[in-house]
Amino acid sequence: MAIPYLACMLLVARVYALPPRVLPSIQAVEGGRAGLVHANTDGSDDYGVMQINSRWVPALARVARLAPDDTRRRLIDQPCFNIAAAGLIMRTYLNEAHGDLLRAVGYYHSHTPAYGESYRLRVIGAATRLFIAPRPAGEMPATAAPPSPAVPRVRLVAQRTAGVRHRTVSRLSHR
Repeated sequence: MAIPYLACMLLVARVYALPPRVLPSIQAVEGGRAGLVHANTDGSDDYGVMQINSRWVPALARVARLAPDDTRRRLIDQPCFNIAAAGLIMRTYLNEAHGDLLRAVGYYHSHTPAYGESYRLRVIGAATRLFIAPRPAGEMPATAAPPSPAVPRVRLVAQRTAGVRHRTVSRLSHR
């Protein structure tokens, strides 16, 4: 499956010390595209490829040393600028979550626990579709136990990146 803007996502992941599969997985859930503005019920808007919330514009404008209107326009129209903003946001949330990648992914959507949990599950599902090749029915790796039908198995992997300890889902981290 082709991933739009993968080169930008990989570069941004490297710059912000993020697992390389995180941004493509989030984008698959967000479903954004260049030029898209989505109005939210709370009065905010989501912009572009990674659906960056308008509440981030003032902070992003300061970091980019741009006027807020220029920042907003670039978030909407320039996919790699938008992806770079998403990387900065994920790094911010990863720091806030003390290295817990899944919590940071939830924060990307909402700090409300129920909304964050639902979003995390959707991102894990997207990562599975994007990066885990389907196996023929009944075929399991020799070392894997069969998955429980009631509770999906998620293997957590400890990873050290840029001096921050991360708990990452193996489907999102680079092997």
